[in-house]
Amino acid sequence: MIERPDCSLVDVGLTLAEGRALLAKVQAQLVSTQVDRWLSGQTHCQCCGEALSHKDHRSTVVRTVYGKVTVKSPRLWSCACQQTVRTPRHVVHPLSKALPSRTTPELKYLQAKWASQMPYRQATAMLKEVLPLEKGISFSARGIGFELSESNSTPTSSVTSQSCPAR
Repeated sequence: MIERPDCSLVDVGLTLAEGRALLAKVQAQLVSTQVDRWLSGQTHCQCCGEALSHKDHRSTVVRTVYGKVTVKSPRLWSCACQQTVRTPRHVVHPLSKALPSRTTPELKYLQAKWASQMPYRQATAMLKEVLPLEKGISFSARGIGFELSESNSTPTSSVTSQSCPAR
């Protein structure tokens, strides 16, 4: 809660800094909740439904429009039904598969749009001024352009689709 003890209308509403901080907190809570709920559905084999063994977890940083959010990313052992002589059991990273660039679509969009319309330095300064990017921002117009062209030229596939080995 943001309080102003002097009850003056000089500072009516949120300041830009207060708004950014508030949105960053809301975004962190929302992303954490979404990731936790999504991950709860990824703990079983897509082919046979058997529960996957938990190896460990790592922290992953997801870059959003409202700042960076650190979430837990479990590492699971692949199912025995997918094990063959040529492919032994391996570690599965569901969150890394779902978010390979670890960046939200909104941030990618803003980076691409602003990088295409103004020089890098100006785009970075504008994004820092408007968004809660206290630790800076890192992007390249070339990398974003390549990602956009790749996503437009290849058919989209579901992250959860897997090919199950023949039995």
